[in-house]
This record gives sequence, C-alpha cells and structure tokens, in this order.
Amino acid sequence: MAPLEERVAYLEGRGEEHAVAIVGLRADIRDLRTELRDLRVEMNRRFDQVDVKFMWMIGVQFATLMAVIAALLNVYVR
Repeated sequence: MAPLEERVAYLEGRGEEHAVAIVGLRADIRDLRTELRDLRVEMNRRFDQVDVKFMWMIGVQFATLMAVIAALLNVYVR
C-alpha cells in the first residue's frame, strides 16, 4: 500500500484535473448558450420575413378571388 502522502498527492492531482475540466465545460456551455441565442435571433428574423411574404401571398390570393367574383357577377348580371 502506498504511503499516505502519495495517495493524498494523487487525489489532489485528480482534483485539479477535474477542476480544469469543469472550467472548460463551463466555457463550452457559455459558448453554446451564446450560439443558441444568436440562432434564436436569426430564426426570429427569418420568421418575420416569412410572415411578410405570407401576408403578400394571402393578399394576392384575395385580390384574385375578388377579381374572379367580379368577373362572374359581371357575366351573370347582364
């Protein structure tokens, strides 16, 4: 069995390794949160663009429907 000092030194070394690993993990999580926040902002911007295009598409369809109804009414009213 190893002397007590060697075992304590070994455990201290392992503790320091774990501390360094935890610091690295925290930095990685911080970077991930930043990337997710940026992704969320980009997605919201793109969804806003899609919403505008969707409104244009609905407007064009509505105008076409009104034109068809007006044409049909014009034919049947005469």
